Parts: sequence; C-alpha cells; structure tokens
Amino acid sequence: MLVILLLLIRVIVSATFFASSVKKLRNVKAAAKNDGIPVPLMGIVAVAEFAGALGMISGVLGRFAAIGLMLLMLVTISFHIFRWKSPYWAEKGGWEYDLMLFALSGVVAILGAGWLAIPIWNI
Repeated sequence: MLVILLLLIRVIVSATFFASSVKKLRNVKAAAKNDGIPVPLMGIVAVAEFAGALGMISGVLGRFAAIGLMLLMLVTISFHIFRWKSPYWAEKGGWEYDLMLFALSGVVAILGAGWLAIPIWNI
C-alpha cells in the first residue's frame, strides 16, 4: 500500500511542477514580471521545477529531486509571507498549496521513491 501511496504522491507532485515549469518556460519574461523577480532567476526556477518533476516521476534520484523541490517551495513560501504579504488561504493568493507541495515532497525525501521507480540511482 505504501508503494502505491508513494507513486501517487510522485505523480501528483510531478504533474504540478511539470505544468508550472512549462507555463513559465513558455514566457519566462511574463512569469518573472508577474512574480517580481529577475528574468534569469525565473529561467533557473523553471528549469529546476522541470528537472524536479522529471526526477520525481521517474524516481531517478527521487530523494534529491524531492529535496530540491522542497527548497523551491521554501523560497516560494518565504516570498508569499515576507514579500507578497499573502495570507494563508489560496483563494486570497495564499501559500497553503505551496506548503502542501513542500510536505508531499518531504514524504518522498524521507521514504524514497519506492520500488515503482527506475532502479538506477534510486537512493
């Protein structure tokens, strides 16, 4: 049962970050302007999200991908709280969705990708 749960978490997190990275990569300049960060930094974020999504879905270096995504979410949560002054609730532009992605990535970081992953470098 744990294997299925880990796979479900990996699929959900991967799909979320893949969609986010594709949206950013299509128009890095607009995404950077929307978030108020420099264009080169947005490009790095978009590529990191894409790489993290690939690592999570395949399970290759799944723990490292999860830790990387957790770091991205910590930065995003910090932006919400300290820069954008967002409330907790997502309907008001809040950050609980980012906290959920942080926690789900944390599960994979702690437990690993499970045996339903590409076995190369599944540490």
